[in-house]
Amino acid sequence: MRLRHRLLAVGLAAASLAVFALPVRADSAADMFAGLQAKSTGPIQIDAGSLEVYQQDKQRISVFSGGVTVKRGDTLLKAGTIKLYSALEATSPNAFTRIEAGDNISVSSGDQTVTGETAVVDIKTDTITVSGGVVLSQGPNVITGSTLIVNLATGRVRIEQDAGKQIRGVFAPGSANPLQPQGTTQSSSSGQ
Repeated sequence: MRLRHRLLAVGLAAASLAVFALPVRADSAADMFAGLQAKSTGPIQIDAGSLEVYQQDKQRISVFSGGVTVKRGDTLLKAGTIKLYSALEATSPNAFTRIEAGDNISVSSGDQTVTGETAVVDIKTDTITVSGGVVLSQGPNVITGSTLIVNLATGRVRIEQDAGKQIRGVFAPGSANPLQPQGTTQSSSSGQ
């Protein structure tokens, strides 16, 4: 019975996986993570085929696998697996230091979507990195590259591409640029 309660506690802690992770921002590609921000108050729903919890190298690792979906507000994260890392001595259920999503990920909110092979949320550096065939879209606008890096503290977004390849962007006239902070014009955001 005690193990059951512990697994339930870990599951509930994992359910709050992004409550701690993302600062409140209302601009740029970071918008798609709005439902996972620290000040979001709605319930978090996690569905997965299985949950495994173990300890390794002074860390507690919780692994959700099998068609994982995490939903909060308008934000939906889908992945084959999600790993949550926290220190063994952590007392808060939302004291994760790292989140890894793999096996083809998708994050969407409203008309914004990013897809890739993997995503890593590094709580210590306040960054999200999506890698592997990244496609970032907002409505009809699309940008592709090999890596997307979002600095949650600054709202800065960077797209990188593998050597020998180019980043590709397709933008529809009169529609929002998925990299441009909302409420700005092209000329005022070009210095970012």
